[in-house]
Amino acid sequence: MAVRSATWRAAEARWTRLGELLLRTYVILAYVFLFAPIAVTIITSLNADRFVTLPWRGFTWHWYEQVVGNPDLLLPLRNSLLVATGVGVTSVVLGFLGAYGLTQTRGRWQDLFMLGLISPLAVPWILLGLGLLVFFTRLGIPRSLFTVWITHTIFAGPLAMLIIRARLLGLRRSYEEAAWDLGAGRLRAIREVVLPLCAPGLVGAFLLTFTLSFDEFILAWFVCGFDLTLPVKIWGMMRSGINPTISAIGTIVFALSITLSVVGQVLQRRGAAK
Repeated sequence: MAVRSATWRAAEARWTRLGELLLRTYVILAYVFLFAPIAVTIITSLNADRFVTLPWRGFTWHWYEQVVGNPDLLLPLRNSLLVATGVGVTSVVLGFLGAYGLTQTRGRWQDLFMLGLISPLAVPWILLGLGLLVFFTRLGIPRSLFTVWITHTIFAGPLAMLIIRARLLGLRRSYEEAAWDLGAGRLRAIREVVLPLCAPGLVGAFLLTFTLSFDEFILAWFVCGFDLTLPVKIWGMMRSGINPTISAIGTIVFALSITLSVVGQVLQRRGAAK
C-alpha cells in the first residue's frame, strides 16, 4: 500500500512538472507572438536599408529624422495630441460625475444606470463610426477634429468612469461625511476631500483615455474629414507601400503609448495601496 502511494505521488509530481513546463512554454510562445511584430518594427526603423526587409544593412537614425522634419506628419501628430488631450480631460470630468453619481445611488436603478453608461463599449467600433457619421451628416456638422473629439469621448468616457468608480469604491464614505459634519457643503467636500483622494484614479483614467484616443484609427477614419489624425495619416501612407518611415512612426507611437499605460498602472496601484 505504501509502495502504491509512493508511486502515485511520483506520477503526480511528474504530471505537475509537465503541466508547469507546458504552461511556461505556452506563455513564452504567446509573448513571442505578441511582441515579435513590434520587435520587427523597431528593428526595421533603425535599419539603413530603404526597404522594410531583413537582413540588417546598418544602423541609422535617418528614418526618425524624416519623421521629425516632415510637416505632413507633424500636423497629423499635432492633431492627434490635441484630440487625445481634449478626450482625456473630457472623459475624466464626465467619468468622475458618472462614477460619483453611481456611488451615491442606491436601489434597483443603479444597475440600469450603470448599464446605460457603459453601453457604448458593447457596440462594434465600425458600427459606431458609421452611425456617428450618419448622425453628424444629418445635423449638418462638418467632419473635423471636433467630431473626432466627440466620437472618441463616447467610448473613452465609460472607460474613465469604470476606473474612477473603482477608486471611489475603495474610499471610505466616512471621510466625506466628516467634512459635512465640519460644515463643508457637498461641492466643497468633493473639491477638498474626494478629488484629492481620487487623484490616482483620475490621472490613470486620463492617461488611459489619452492613449486610446491617440492610437484609435477606425472611428477617426469615419469622422475626421480633412483634419487627419496620425493613425489615419499612417493608413494613407501604407496604401502606397510600407517603408521604414512608417516603422519609425510606429515605434514612436508604441513607445509613447506603453509609457503612458505603465505610468497610469503605477499610479493606480499606488493609489490603491494607500
